[in-house]
Amino acid sequence: MSATAQAVDTRIYRHASGLFDGNLTLAASAPDQVDERTFYAGFVRTPRVVAGGLLALADIAGADFRQNRSTTRGRDPVVTGDGERLRFEALSTCGGLYGRLDLTAAELSDAAVGRGTTNVDINPPLYESLTRVGGADPLRMSVGEDELAVSTLDGKVVEKRVPLPARWLRGLAEVAVHTLPMDPRLEIPAGPAVALLAEVSARSGRQARWVVPAGSGWRSTTRPVSGAVCVADGFRLAVLRPLLPLAQAVTLYAPPVSGAPAQVSGWVLDFGTARFTLLLSTAVTHGFAGDGQLLADLGSGSADADADADALNALLTIDPVIDRASVAAHTGWDAARAASALAALATAGQVGYDVAEASSFHRPLPYRADLVAALHPRLAAARLLSTAGGVVPTAAGFAVTSGESTYLVHRRGDGYACTCAWWAEHQGRRGPCKHVVAAIIIGQTGQRGG
Repeated sequence: MSATAQAVDTRIYRHASGLFDGNLTLAASAPDQVDERTFYAGFVRTPRVVAGGLLALADIAGADFRQNRSTTRGRDPVVTGDGERLRFEALSTCGGLYGRLDLTAAELSDAAVGRGTTNVDINPPLYESLTRVGGADPLRMSVGEDELAVSTLDGKVVEKRVPLPARWLRGLAEVAVHTLPMDPRLEIPAGPAVALLAEVSARSGRQARWVVPAGSGWRSTTRPVSGAVCVADGFRLAVLRPLLPLAQAVTLYAPPVSGAPAQVSGWVLDFGTARFTLLLSTAVTHGFAGDGQLLADLGSGSADADADADALNALLTIDPVIDRASVAAHTGWDAARAASALAALATAGQVGYDVAEASSFHRPLPYRADLVAALHPRLAAARLLSTAGGVVPTAAGFAVTSGESTYLVHRRGDGYACTCAWWAEHQGRRGPCKHVVAAIIIGQTGQRGG
């Protein structure tokens, strides 16, 4: 079996999820040979918000915006308990839309929250039931193998195998790195947000729009300016429409304007005791899994990066809140080593980032960090180049020989650029090419080609 095949996780559902007498029971799964447990069971305080958020995640998971269609297959968001809150996450089928529902301790009544990560099954019967949840309806949620329900569960046991594909791992990893440089740019009440959403989600032209704060409101433009938020293929934001009437405020997040024709944007709906975060990629045709923004960090790591990632993962089982500074303080590693270990964990789906709280969080998925190269073909190719004598330091940078061609990797600002055709097309917007990653590896390890 190939390394990539080994990275696929099979999930088994012992019975169907359902809504019974106002009690939401989610059938949870766990990987083979991993102890299963229930890490939350209790009432939620805002049933319509929770039901609406789960419906939105199901819609995201089933959406393929490249073909303008949806499916009932693949509606299996990842759910994580960190001891204080629950997080439900999903990626669209096309990979360009990421959604997360955060339920804080205040939302989760007085019930204790354990730690764990699994998948939940939002099947068609449950989806239909969630659409009928009203604001006054009590909603009790149980996440784990041993479901808790006030009413009698009326249904047969269902064993459902659901693969969690490698593209989800890469997508979740890239989402984390895209959100790190984001700052809040515009906060507006939910009412005006309806008008904003209608304006930017129009399908006409499919041109990237930029939203700029203007007084107490905003204005939109087709040109990037300082402080602007990009909205690329904004019709994808329609998944937020059912949630807007329930929100208190909407905050738009964006990285610094770089001059690129389109950038990632973040939309956070605040419900008081819960939040819904939506991340929009740079285009319908650009899924997060293909961006490769983590490759520079992965390439700059030490030869023992996999062992570092395992050690860091053990640390995170104790403290689920992480950032590079705290990693360095706990381990004594320098910034590059800490960044590489975090990147390896992110690539294995172990690390997420909450842009609203500006903090990272642990997501303990059952994947080994040493499968990182199999999940990133560019990294695997770069490692081959760096060990085959194809990377030679020069006065201008590095000469990288790949096949019958030699490319020049040279410094540009704080990073590198390359003379290859792939770099000329993407200019680093989809991560570094394999030649740049190989040069980073050689520069970090001090090896010489030839």
